[in-house]
Amino acid sequence: MRDLLLTAIVGALVPAALFRPHIGMLAYVWVSLMAPHRLTHGFAQEVPWAMLLFVPTLLRWLASSERKLPLWSPLSTLLALFGLLAVLSTTQAMAPELAAEKRDALLKILLALYLTTALVDRPERLRWLVWVVTLSIAFYGVKGGLFVLATAGAHQVLGPSPSLMADNNGIALALVMILPLLHHLYETSRPLWLRACLVAAGGLTVLAVLGTWSRGGLLALLAMAAVLWWRSRAKLPLALLGGTGALALALLMPEAWYAKMGTIDEYGTDASAQLRFTAWTWAVEVARDRPWLGGGFRVFVLNNIRHGAGGHSDYLNAHSIYFEVLGELGFTGLALFLAILSGALITAGRLMRLEQGRPDLHELARLGAALQVSLVGYAVGGALLNMALFELFYHLLAVLIVADRLARTAPLPSTAPAAETVSDRREFARRLLAGTWRGTGGENAAGRA
Repeated sequence: MRDLLLTAIVGALVPAALFRPHIGMLAYVWVSLMAPHRLTHGFAQEVPWAMLLFVPTLLRWLASSERKLPLWSPLSTLLALFGLLAVLSTTQAMAPELAAEKRDALLKILLALYLTTALVDRPERLRWLVWVVTLSIAFYGVKGGLFVLATAGAHQVLGPSPSLMADNNGIALALVMILPLLHHLYETSRPLWLRACLVAAGGLTVLAVLGTWSRGGLLALLAMAAVLWWRSRAKLPLALLGGTGALALALLMPEAWYAKMGTIDEYGTDASAQLRFTAWTWAVEVARDRPWLGGGFRVFVLNNIRHGAGGHSDYLNAHSIYFEVLGELGFTGLALFLAILSGALITAGRLMRLEQGRPDLHELARLGAALQVSLVGYAVGGALLNMALFELFYHLLAVLIVADRLARTAPLPSTAPAAETVSDRREFARRLLAGTWRGTGGENAAGRA
């Protein structure tokens, strides 16, 4: 049944992509992030749904009058250089076949990013993109939160498999990154019922993050909460709300959860942490031997670091976005990756400050604030995960590039004088009779009865 439902939905979206390419782009973002085919049980699991949506979208875009060049900015330039370095590194890769697969995955991500910035060129399309990105991941937050409530946190929340969100750590990072966007949608939505739904989705997503039993997810969540608290003008209410949440957590989660979270500060004796340090040391050694291009994508399959139950696995991944890039693309790649992340944080901060002089750009400013907090979550949570090519990160960069361009090209608000407000009835009557009252028509309204 799920297979047929997904087939019907995508079957309706393909003609829509041929009619309006930006709709096809939104559909592609939904499929690539949420991976709905991983929730099916039959033939739909093997169908390349993202490609079925991307190809007609690309063809219709080329044949349409839509903007043909992506929005160019320092951030998109850094991304292009990162992609170029990946291509050059793959020519010298130590594991060439595996490296080519990961290179192609990065190029596909970057192509989708640039196509997104070309098609999403107006505020209403940007709002739709934010909604699609947010709800694609928040689906697993709501689902996971309900699972935690049903099982009292006794079992781990996992993501769709196979994907970078399949294990508990991957889905925890994704959910942490999407929480600020849920808050942004709450801030910018008006219907009371919609705001209530977003609050419920946010609460369930926090529960889902805790229900993953991910120590990295907990650290990222605490880092984001600290940033939000520091920025907030209502620090005391937020502190009380956090205390209430902590009390509810204490009553819900089992003792085993607390035992695992309590090992965060025991990295000196934790076997998993020691294996990570070994993998990071190996990444540094590879980068020292090949500083400009690194060992190439998937070089970590060559490290022969045994791990797992009984030491059966014959290699260990980087378990850090930073050491992953360092080992695979060298010091050059790490410098570019850090420049992309830093540039994104700076751009989001610039957006945040917009509303100080441009109240008409309030929504873009709040979006910048949300994106900055999401990126902080990625920077902290990703320090312990092998997710340098996490698609959600690059979709958020696309949102940021578009928002920055819209802010810089937004027309100045009208400077027409505001209508004069007269609160005294007698004064209003006197001016009306004298013909000196100016209503909403501005200067031309003088003397109009």
